[in-house]
Amino acid sequence: MTIRERKLLLYFLEMLKQQLENRKVTEINSVFLQLFSRKELVDIVLWLYTDYDNSMLAEKTEVELLELIGDDACVLSYTIEKWKSNISAVPKLGQEEVHYFFDEIQIDPHYLRDKPVEQWDEYDVSNYYSILFKHGKTKRVFAIFTSDVTDEDKYAVTTQPSFFFDTKQEAEQELERICIESKQSASNFVIHSLWKIT
Repeated sequence: MTIRERKLLLYFLEMLKQQLENRKVTEINSVFLQLFSRKELVDIVLWLYTDYDNSMLAEKTEVELLELIGDDACVLSYTIEKWKSNISAVPKLGQEEVHYFFDEIQIDPHYLRDKPVEQWDEYDVSNYYSILFKHGKTKRVFAIFTSDVTDEDKYAVTTQPSFFFDTKQEAEQELERICIESKQSASNFVIHSLWKIT
């Protein structure tokens, strides 16, 4: 599914959420017991209610967790937030993530698995992203950054772009729209390609 298709679905999900909230239905469909694991139900409760923690939910049954969630709109809100974060998720170069990935795919011992991430050079990073891509974990996308962000810094910026584009042409069209709306020059921005988690 393309990023544009995901954004379109996200738009309709948000419209549906508004309708559910406006109807003020306070029931939750038991079908979610088949669609979500216990861990996912706990995650939803923790996302909805920040005053809860895992220990408080340990003794709850799946039905009780569903009752805590409350209604279908809450499940939809959680799902929408997960989709939003997935649309803009980029791979993290942390040692834990690297170990998890290599353990998950069970590749014969690879030199990157145990090489400290802090010691990776440009070749190592490129190699890692290539392996992620070959295993269906990432895809190449395009994003708009301010002109001071270099290609080397695109993953290190503190505020990642909120929108990614499937093609450079889509990114260029959006940049043109941004420049018109904000009355800024295109030279204030730069388009970089980067890897996004699928």
